[in-house]
Amino acid sequence: MPWEQHRLVFVGGLHRSGTTLIARIIGSSPDASGLTGTGAVMDEGQHIQDAYVGGLGNTSEWSFHPRAHLTEEDAQRTPDAGERLWAAWSPYWDLERRVLVEKSPPNLTKMRYFQEIFPGARFVVVTRHPVVQALAVRKWATRTRGRFTYGFPRLVEHWVHAHDVFAEDALRIENLLVLRYEHLMRDPEGELGRLAEFVGITLGDDATDAVDAGRSNRYAELWRTGGRAELAGRVRHHVSRLGSRHGTPRADLLRDVTDAALLPRYRTVVGEHLGDRIRAHGYDLDSLDEAAPWDPMTGVPTLADAR
Repeated sequence: MPWEQHRLVFVGGLHRSGTTLIARIIGSSPDASGLTGTGAVMDEGQHIQDAYVGGLGNTSEWSFHPRAHLTEEDAQRTPDAGERLWAAWSPYWDLERRVLVEKSPPNLTKMRYFQEIFPGARFVVVTRHPVVQALAVRKWATRTRGRFTYGFPRLVEHWVHAHDVFAEDALRIENLLVLRYEHLMRDPEGELGRLAEFVGITLGDDATDAVDAGRSNRYAELWRTGGRAELAGRVRHHVSRLGSRHGTPRADLLRDVTDAALLPRYRTVVGEHLGDRIRAHGYDLDSLDEAAPWDPMTGVPTLADAR
């Protein structure tokens, strides 16, 4: 098969977890090529193939869809899936490169499927604290599923469900690297070194320049205070923009007001209903910038391992 001359690397993880960053860093290596010029959103391979159903639901609900989780059985039902995927993706790779990268967030729940089709493939999964990820992705959610804070716990539940599926699948994956977004922000050189060694590539000295270590700070403060400390100033700012043609001041104003009203309550709700499951994945609701190391033997780390 033509792909046997290459090393295929699949990058997965929920939206706004750092998958695009990691895929671009891998693709920047002289040894590797990512999909480029596809015309699809973020050059994600899921959107330009017909071997499996991609784009199931929006970014805040897709993993709940029954067809989002694919395994060996799904691959065996479509024996020509490898040829179809190669035909769809290979025109957008530089086939002179040894390592070929495909990134789509739903790869998180499709690793067993790809491993069956492409034996020897490598999988890189990026995880980010569920609360931070939910706050980052909610602008794409529906009005009743957290866009304006109302229904926010459902966004966190989506994270938990997707990672429950992933953790169980991970025990069957031969070549898997899990990167914690939090560890990448704290030690980009060390984490990118692990990535380069796992994938089998060289990275330039400037690879760490793409890492913005402070991107989660506002989310952590928002979760801690509900935005109440800065609400008055932000309301004045949004009101001053109401006549502007630029931006969405009404939506921003509504979100800031509902954050102050609802996030403190939802913090309690999320803790009561999802806290134990979140801790099982190595995260803690009281520490948004910490994560336990991934345990490849169990897939269920505890935060105590990181302390």
